[in-house]
Amino acid sequence: MATTSQQLMMVGQRTARHGIPQPYIEVRFPKDTRQRTLDAALHRLYADIELATPESESWDVRIEQLPDVFSFSGGRVYLELAEGTPVEAERAMALLKRLVG
Repeated sequence: MATTSQQLMMVGQRTARHGIPQPYIEVRFPKDTRQRTLDAALHRLYADIELATPESESWDVRIEQLPDVFSFSGGRVYLELAEGTPVEAERAMALLKRLVG
C-alpha cells in the first residue's frame, strides 16, 4: 500500500498482554481528515494484510482507532499472533514491512 503525501504509515511492534509481541502498521493523517477517509484506509490496509497472509499463519488481523493527538488522527492495524513466539513475530514484521514498502 503506497503512502500519499497526506498519509504516513509506520511499521512497529508493541508488547501485548502476557508479553506477546504485537506487530502493527500505524496510519496517520492530518487532524482535519474525514473519518470516512481514515476508516477506508484502515479497512483497505486490513484487507491487504489478510490477502498477503500465507495460509499457514494463524494470526488474527485487528483494527484499532487511535485518539486524535496534536496535529494528526489515525489508527493501526495489528496482528494478534497465534503462538507469540519471536519467530512468528519476525515473519509478521517482515510481511508488514513488505506491504508498507
